[in-house]
Amino acid sequence: MDKKLLLGQEIIRLLNQAKDRINEIVSHHPTPKIQIKDDGSPVTTLDIELSAFVENLLQSHSSNEVTFYSEENYSTISFPLLALDPLDGTREYINGNDEWALSVGIFEDKNFQGEGWIYNPKTEELFNHAEERKHKIKEIYCGEVSHSEWEKGLFTNKDQTRFKLKPIGSIAYKLARLSGGECDFVVSLRPKSIWDIAGGTNLIQQAGMHFYSEGKKVTEVKELYLPPLIWCHEEIFSELSKIYS
Repeated sequence: MDKKLLLGQEIIRLLNQAKDRINEIVSHHPTPKIQIKDDGSPVTTLDIELSAFVENLLQSHSSNEVTFYSEENYSTISFPLLALDPLDGTREYINGNDEWALSVGIFEDKNFQGEGWIYNPKTEELFNHAEERKHKIKEIYCGEVSHSEWEKGLFTNKDQTRFKLKPIGSIAYKLARLSGGECDFVVSLRPKSIWDIAGGTNLIQQAGMHFYSEGKKVTEVKELYLPPLIWCHEEIFSELSKIYS
């Protein structure tokens, strides 16, 4: 069996088996305990505990030597790589909004192709494989953007005649929904780190869509991606890129 396939399948199998334990950890944190990082962003004890749990799970049970790269524990990128956001949507969690998720992306090498695993413990939605969805021509396409970007007015002057927008929680959760056919595209006008978008981008690629940063299709794994960031079928990217340039 292909080594890349074996690596992804083994880690996803471990994560699937760990769902009950993840739910248990989340249940112990009904009220967020918040700290402020050096960059001014919030982190909770749940972020830290979930990150440590996944890292220990990987070290204890995976037969592969994999670099662990988490928002709460990172150094340099090397491959094979597991990019983790233990709680993507920390502000949603703090505000009592269930639109957040644990996100994992697995890469054999620097090519941005791999496996994705996204789990929302509050809704028990699991996304670990996406079926290819062919592009369908529509009069109106529906896309999702972040609550924070929406509230800051970043989309106020954007034409929504053909491309309607709806604010939804974390980027990982939005990309998981896109991979499952819940919307037609996702846009962000803020930079994103690899741990934010790794799992979801792998899932949307399985579904036959692509990830674009600064007007170009993303093909390599790196630490940070600059806006405009667009995830969609290739057939509508040209139109979207004119709106979000």
